[in-house]
Amino acid sequence: MKKFFILLLIVPFFFSCTSFIYYPNGANAPLFKEKGEMQLALGIKGLGGDIRSAYALSDYFAMQINANFLDVFGTEFGVAHNSGQYYGEGAIGFYKPLSERFIFEGYLGTGLGTTFFRNTEIDYLRTTNYHKIYAQLDVGFRSKYFNIGLAIREAFVNTYCTKVNGVITGDQYVDTFFEPILFLALGSEKFKINAQAGFSDSQFSIINNYAPFIFGLGLETRFSLK
Repeated sequence: MKKFFILLLIVPFFFSCTSFIYYPNGANAPLFKEKGEMQLALGIKGLGGDIRSAYALSDYFAMQINANFLDVFGTEFGVAHNSGQYYGEGAIGFYKPLSERFIFEGYLGTGLGTTFFRNTEIDYLRTTNYHKIYAQLDVGFRSKYFNIGLAIREAFVNTYCTKVNGVITGDQYVDTFFEPILFLALGSEKFKINAQAGFSDSQFSIINNYAPFIFGLGLETRFSLK
């Protein structure tokens, strides 16, 4: 367990200083049990991170609204820059308790984002817009003080409207990504420390300029709106 948290702290230093056009966000896997439950979570990544929210609409269906913000300064090939993204998504899905503590759920969602790369030494700014559609299946163990599980996400990503210094370049790419993510939360029933670790793998190698690792460390709270 200690090695898992050390990995979460080390990985960002290797992958924050690159001009990626696609940054996968963390997985939202609330592991609901009943109608009226709501979960809010924050996952920190460098200067930014994930904001995740989910609500159980009924005893079977739930919805999500998630966002990701990232703005990191670094050096790549001797060039000082800052890079990152702004991204938001929504999803709807179902959940099914398999027993008192094991839960299965699935979500279908869509989102829009913009990644950027700015050379801080010269006048250079590259921005890329992208649209994502994804399907996600989760299975996990949920108890009062400990949650753990696996989220498997398949994401269809379409990049468009890439601009360099405000001029459209015409570059447009379509690819799918396989993204398994291990999630963990420890703490009290109402507040927990959460952690995620996973990877993103391009299925067709059309988009090859993407962040290959998914990570995060943050806090979450759960309450009932009944």
